[in-house]
Amino acid sequence: MANERRITPYLFTVEIDGIEAARFQNCEGLEAETTVIEVEEGGLNSASHKFYGAGRYPNLILEKGVTENETLFTWYKETVLEDKRTERKNGSVILRDAANSEVKRWNFFRGFPCRWSGPRLEAGAGGGVAIERLEIAHEGLIPDGN
Repeated sequence: MANERRITPYLFTVEIDGIEAARFQNCEGLEAETTVIEVEEGGLNSASHKFYGAGRYPNLILEKGVTENETLFTWYKETVLEDKRTERKNGSVILRDAANSEVKRWNFFRGFPCRWSGPRLEAGAGGGVAIERLEIAHEGLIPDGN
């Protein structure tokens, strides 16, 4: 049996068009799903056939502490809030080990930011971190192991 090292999912970055855009604390949506179409066969009560349909990719949801790095918010602003042509970009979510070396990456294609949420500001909340959230819609996700 192969000796597989376990990877701790605590350090990951996002690249957009090959340039590191930000480091995040949370990432959701690294998923792919195939639609299943079920067709019942006429005349047989127990016979049905299953066929695969289109692939579906949920949006990537990225959360990070607020910093001075505005790269992804600027992309959102230029794509969604300003009267410009939607700029779709390819990108990657990259998992890194404790030595900051790349362990695995998930490449997404033709993505665009579709939602941004600023931090919840609450006086007296104690030493919490202000978190912002960015959601990226895309047309495909491919794992690329190293």
